[in-house]
Amino acid sequence: MADQQFNVSVIALGGVQVVVIHVDAASCSTTEMQARSMKFFQARFEGKQVVLMYVDLMRKPVFIGPGHIVQALRGKGLSEFKWQKAVVR
Repeated sequence: MADQQFNVSVIALGGVQVVVIHVDAASCSTTEMQARSMKFFQARFEGKQVVLMYVDLMRKPVFIGPGHIVQALRGKGLSEFKWQKAVVR
């Protein structure tokens, strides 16, 4: 499998390191795709809490992950995160 690049932002939230990963909407289009995407990234970011994020048609971030973290991130804009490139294998 070829290396893939993703925009990620690592934040501290309640004493936990959270990795917000910007994915395309197709990666979260169904419950099965959400589960597959989450499993893929959790294996690569061990020791950190993973949250998937895509941008909806209104250009607003949609967060997918543990409910308490998603709730804390709800309403945040893309510019509120410090994005960096991550290469994932």
